Amino acid sequence: MVYYLEQLSNGLAIGSIYALIALGYSLVYSILNLINFAHGYVIMVGAFVALQLLALGVHPALAVLLACCSGALIAMLVERIAYRPVRHANRVIPMISALGAGLVLSAAAQLIWGPEVRSFPQLIPRFPVEIGGVTLSSQSLVILAISVVLVVASSWFLHRTRFGLAAQCVRQDMVAAQLMGIPVNTVIVAIYALGGFLGVAGSILFAMYFNAVFIQMGLLATTKAWAAAMLGGIGSFQGAFWGGILLGLAETLAVITVGSAYRDGVSMAIIVGVLLLRPAGLFGTTIKERS
Repeated sequence: MVYYLEQLSNGLAIGSIYALIALGYSLVYSILNLINFAHGYVIMVGAFVALQLLALGVHPALAVLLACCSGALIAMLVERIAYRPVRHANRVIPMISALGAGLVLSAAAQLIWGPEVRSFPQLIPRFPVEIGGVTLSSQSLVILAISVVLVVASSWFLHRTRFGLAAQCVRQDMVAAQLMGIPVNTVIVAIYALGGFLGVAGSILFAMYFNAVFIQMGLLATTKAWAAAMLGGIGSFQGAFWGGILLGLAETLAVITVGSAYRDGVSMAIIVGVLLLRPAGLFGTTIKERS
């Protein structure tokens, strides 16, 4: 029983990382009903930026902050170049445009940093912490705490500020919001920036946890985060967070029961089972429209 509780902390840490990355997808989808396939590659570049800044001797806290800001900036550029010109086109076209932008980012990152897997420094000390007879990892606890703080702060920003109210108006009816004087383009750009900022924070925590940063992080992050967002309910801020947590716990449960080789298969099977019973996700809502 103690062993399972110890592994539970690892699952919560991994899940909170997935949750931060998944929020970027849900934020964009909640506003535009579009899937931002470039998101995973944006946060991959952000992780490499953090690694580069650390190699140059920048203070770790400042390096992480600058890397998150770079993720926000890249996300804003992707929105302006790849999304905005085709925003009102057939829904498939923005998806293809975003995928193309992601591949460009992947090629640029490989050209700059190479295809090799690089070691990421352990910015959070890792030592055992005993709580009630259960030995937990200090790194897992700190990662979970950081993720919760970022999610709570973002939730407050989106639900308790004038910008958050404007974003909710844009989400409900973009045309009506624009007629009421809300700067729709500014709101959308800010949503992309927030998603990029949180996503890079998640990718840095991912790199620290697994002690690695690599080009294929973009594809891996896309797969995991999209699965978490679907599990919680795509477009739901709360759903993205809890979907990430549940995905991390499902992966950990798979590792300790059937082995790490079956981790992805078992966790995805659980997600498929949940979606078969509740297609809108655990926290999603089904919207009925008149024909």
